[in-house]
Amino acid sequence: MTDASAPASAADHVIADRLDDYRESLFDLLRLPTVSATGEGMDPGADAVRDVLAGHGFDARRIETDRYPIVYGERVADDPDAPTVVFYGHYDVQPAEHPDRWESPPFEPTVRDGAIYCRGVGDNKGQFLAHAFALDALAAADAAPEVTVKLLIEGGEESGSLGLKAYLDGESEVRDPGIDSEAPAGAIRDADLVYVADGPQHRSGRPTLIYGNRGILTFQLDLETANADLHSGNFGGPVPNAATELAEVVASLTEYGDGTDPERGYPSGGDRVAIDGFHDGIEVTEADRELVAALPDAADAVREELDLTHFATERDYYERLLLEPTVTVNGLDAGYQGEGSKTVIPRTATAKLDSRLVPGQDPDTVFERIRDHVAGVHPDVEVTKGTGFPPMKTAVDTPAAPPVLDALSAVWDADPVELPVLGGSLPAAFFRRVDALADVPVLVVPYANPDQGNHSPNEHLDLDCFENGIRTTAAVLERVAEADL
Repeated sequence: MTDASAPASAADHVIADRLDDYRESLFDLLRLPTVSATGEGMDPGADAVRDVLAGHGFDARRIETDRYPIVYGERVADDPDAPTVVFYGHYDVQPAEHPDRWESPPFEPTVRDGAIYCRGVGDNKGQFLAHAFALDALAAADAAPEVTVKLLIEGGEESGSLGLKAYLDGESEVRDPGIDSEAPAGAIRDADLVYVADGPQHRSGRPTLIYGNRGILTFQLDLETANADLHSGNFGGPVPNAATELAEVVASLTEYGDGTDPERGYPSGGDRVAIDGFHDGIEVTEADRELVAALPDAADAVREELDLTHFATERDYYERLLLEPTVTVNGLDAGYQGEGSKTVIPRTATAKLDSRLVPGQDPDTVFERIRDHVAGVHPDVEVTKGTGFPPMKTAVDTPAAPPVLDALSAVWDADPVELPVLGGSLPAAFFRRVDALADVPVLVVPYANPDQGNHSPNEHLDLDCFENGIRTTAAVLERVAEADL
């Protein structure tokens, strides 16, 4: 928290006065289970987001897509030459699985131990609403800076962002009232900065600025070797086993070793993707490596926290996490999974996987490389492409960074941590598909506590993170108004 004698923003006193009201507005939205995976609550959820933006001074409307609505809100500065900041967020949430593991109902916001517990509170409702509340407080303090603020809140981030992609591509089925729907990016094509508050802060708890995010590609492998499960005594040996053969395919996707592969010129110190052409095009700069080298070491803390006996690599923890791509097995299914034993040869086997991609990689190209590799190992394995986001990267010397870093330092009273990319994936790269936004900086500034537990039972947002998130947005806008973007 900042010293009251030196407020980070002219709106700080209003934020303190209205914090209970802001919390109740957040709670009302959290009680709506907006689950894009199933469609539960999505339509009323979009209306609720529109209403809360309108209630805090925004001209807000729904933008219909062939998937889920996007909610758009704006506050236009009086100065036509004022900079434009687009805040991106999403109102859809993950399913609240395993209700028995929740200490309070997943869609009933509950405050305990200094935090708000509820599905979606950190991912992402509590974070994107911070922007609306910040503008409300700045206006109430008669201190709204000369910045045009636009909020673009989508409803499909947890299920592929297809509606957002269609909107940014200017597809005709996306209906944006009052805006030429054929114009790519619609109302936000004049952005000077795209700002994303999503994900957790660095595990140190220090404020965090991230210059991009890894991309993601999901895919599935399926193998059928016979027309029925077979008796392992009557057929075991000569008859192929789907589980065994698919396991061999999965194992072929990665390899282990030390040093540098002279053919690829790609470092390997532990697990490395063993697919020809997989690493083509990777763009990791020396500035990116310097940021990673400056991060506080986390290896020992992670090992202890997760009760690990070892890491999969001997490489530096953050270098492997942030600067190198992966292939990850998410799930395996084959044969009998019930109690006791059943001596069968499985006729089918399935593996679900994802690949986290670093800047310079293209999900479509990577999928082709994976498909070719699998075909070379076992031609009978079917490879099915799932969803994906491209990686995204903003140069670390962007002029948009200093005002954000200054605001973070002032609000959180700590030196910010800077990451070249987020380990997770966001659809931020879709903004770069639009010619008008191709060179616009996209910055990720998470407001949630490191242990927020997004996607897990007992997801929570610390109360001080909620308040500081509002203060941060207000402070950023004040500083952006004075910056040369």
